[in-house]
Amino acid sequence: MRKPKLIYYNDARHYLMYRYDPPLSRHVLQQPVDEILGTGVDTLSFGLASGATFLHDTRVGKRWGEGVTDHNHGIMWWRAAKNLERAIADGFDPLQVVIDRAHEKDIQIVCSLRINEGGTGSGLNANRYMFSRLKEEHPEYMIGDDAADPGRSTCLNFAIPEVRQERLSVIEEVCDRYGADGIEIDDYVRTFFRQSEIEKNTPLLTEFMGDVRALLDRIGERRGERLMLAARVHPREDANLSVGMDVRSWMRERFVDLVVVNYGGFQFDQDTDHAWIAEEARESGALVYSHLGRTPYDDRHHDPTIEMYRAAASNHVAAGADGIYLSSLDWPHTEREYLAMRELSDPDIYARKNKHYVKAQQESTPYALERHLPIVLQEGETASVPITVSDDVDSARSDNELERVTLRIRIVQTGMEDKMTFKFNGAQLTLEPRNVSHFYGGLVSYGIARAGFPERINTHYWFEFDLPVESVRRGENTVEVIPNHILAERVEDRVLLHAELLLDYKQPPVPIGEQL
Repeated sequence: MRKPKLIYYNDARHYLMYRYDPPLSRHVLQQPVDEILGTGVDTLSFGLASGATFLHDTRVGKRWGEGVTDHNHGIMWWRAAKNLERAIADGFDPLQVVIDRAHEKDIQIVCSLRINEGGTGSGLNANRYMFSRLKEEHPEYMIGDDAADPGRSTCLNFAIPEVRQERLSVIEEVCDRYGADGIEIDDYVRTFFRQSEIEKNTPLLTEFMGDVRALLDRIGERRGERLMLAARVHPREDANLSVGMDVRSWMRERFVDLVVVNYGGFQFDQDTDHAWIAEEARESGALVYSHLGRTPYDDRHHDPTIEMYRAAASNHVAAGADGIYLSSLDWPHTEREYLAMRELSDPDIYARKNKHYVKAQQESTPYALERHLPIVLQEGETASVPITVSDDVDSARSDNELERVTLRIRIVQTGMEDKMTFKFNGAQLTLEPRNVSHFYGGLVSYGIARAGFPERINTHYWFEFDLPVESVRRGENTVEVIPNHILAERVEDRVLLHAELLLDYKQPPVPIGEQL
């Protein structure tokens, strides 16, 4: 295996089999590889459909749509089934086409396996598109009523040897018969055992990871190479242990080659929480890649800008990540996506390019990462927000290349009758009227609303400050807001919703017209 410069995940469904009407030509089937050529992506993580049913001519599981008579999940799923059926009939196995094309173009390709899935044939979670052969033949292998929640009761129980063996058979098929360069274990629904048996059975899951490692080593020995075992994990160790994933042991036993720290929810998040993983990886030799999320909680940006991507990558690499893992970029890709795919492959590319450091919002999901915003402001009390900046600002200043530093603060439901003091790294800031902007709310993206955030950011003010370039420092910077007086007759909460820092570097002037 090669150390990836940049990993990109394509789930094979949303950006291929769902999108085209049959029949699919070889040219179209090659698109997951061809569309990343010429970028910094040198490792493709290619999804194995639902993980229970597959978009290739499997001999150990069920094909997508196999056994489905009532196609009632929308045309996308029906289209995928028909595309697979027609491609195989035409002599094009979609997975083999993608793997062969990746090798032809010197792209490392690992197959990403959703390790568990809740689909069943009827009743709770009825979904025959994701109804595995193992569940069909052995419904007793499902977890049942002792699941963490009812929606997971139809997941497979990894305490059963036959369940683990079936997963090994899937992995062996794609790595041996199809020639993939490794496997990524996607924890997906994060369910392996009955709730009451998780702690007791955690060693079984570690043993399973050892079995995967041994299987890949046997295949790799015949090919004269080491096949990659990657695993997506939660940034918090207690969150992993709560479902039976002893990630620390996986690294210490040297089962996994690469750990994907899965910040990749709907919210785009630049803060890091993987120090324990990076430390353990340094001891074991494992690689660490940060899977970035999709969407800022913002009404101005429904997709991360390149300046946001640069800031996020800078923070994650500084926190011990060996690189970045991207997924679900807008598709078909445009110049915006290709710019991210080029730049994020090497920190030297974006080291002295403009960055937009923006704080994420606190989520309410179980094992949510601790975030500092939003803050309900109280009169006379200081609200403090740290912003981590990983740029080497000292050397940039020494070279006279850091041109501008801008601080922006969004406060919801305030008004000019409220009196606020603002500070940056302890220094009080002067607020100029021209730098205060009032907005009558704004809508956020569908993706971030789907994650449970309010669909609309309420009426707010943006306060903008031009900071001296000497004021920003590498590492933690502190923004403080002190409400000295809040107009009492207006009873709505004043909420500090956003704090962001923009670093602009000197760039060559862009000519107009021809240039000799």
